[in-house]
Parts: sequence; structure tokens; C-alpha cells
Amino acid sequence: MLKIQWDMKAGQEAVFRANQAAPCEVMLEHPGAICYHADYPSPRVSEWTEIYATDEAFEAHLANEKGKGPLAKVIEACDKISYQCWGNLNGSSKEIRAGFGTTCHETAKSAFVLNPRADKDSPI
Repeated sequence: MLKIQWDMKAGQEAVFRANQAAPCEVMLEHPGAICYHADYPSPRVSEWTEIYATDEAFEAHLANEKGKGPLAKVIEACDKISYQCWGNLNGSSKEIRAGFGTTCHETAKSAFVLNPRADKDSPI
């Protein structure tokens, strides 16, 4: 699971928002990308939460050509990016995330569960 806080440069809010949607759309091409949520708690701050089933799903999402350009514009529109990660990362995923200045954290025992039977079409 990833939590990212994007602190935007003054005057770059429109550029950020225009490009934020592309990674969200790209994740739909990756079944291992479980959740992608972006919100705006203040005018120049966006907070994202992303959940991936595996490191490989994260890597595939990040490598998708459709998202690379918009992600680069999102990054360029920011003064500061705070990137937190939870989970057991493999070697290549650690390298990718280190490039973002990621801090890795331990999840408390029994504090995070992905339902293996989750069904988006469930009536209950």
C-alpha cells in the first residue's frame, strides 16, 4: 500500500489536476492494481492511496507508457512529494521506490487485510 502527498507549486494546480486522472485510468489495465484514490484536502495538496496485490503489479502500472508522460507532469508540478509504503518489497520495487524518496513502514499485526474473496459485484 502506498500513501503519497503531493505539495504543488504555486500556479501549477491546474497542470497537476489535468494530469492526475491518467494514472487512475491506467490502473484499470492492471488487475493487480486493487485501489487508486486521489483527493484534495487543500488547494495545493493532493493525497493518493494506492493498493497493489504484488510488487509486479506496481511495477507494471508504473511502466505503462500511457501513464509516464502525465506522471512526469504531476511530478514537475510539485515542490515536495512525500511517499510512504507498507508491505514486503522485492529488490527492483525497492529501487524504483527509493527514486521517489520513499519511506517504508511496518503494518501492525492484524491491522490490514485484503479480502481474497472480494467481489465488486457483490450485493452484500
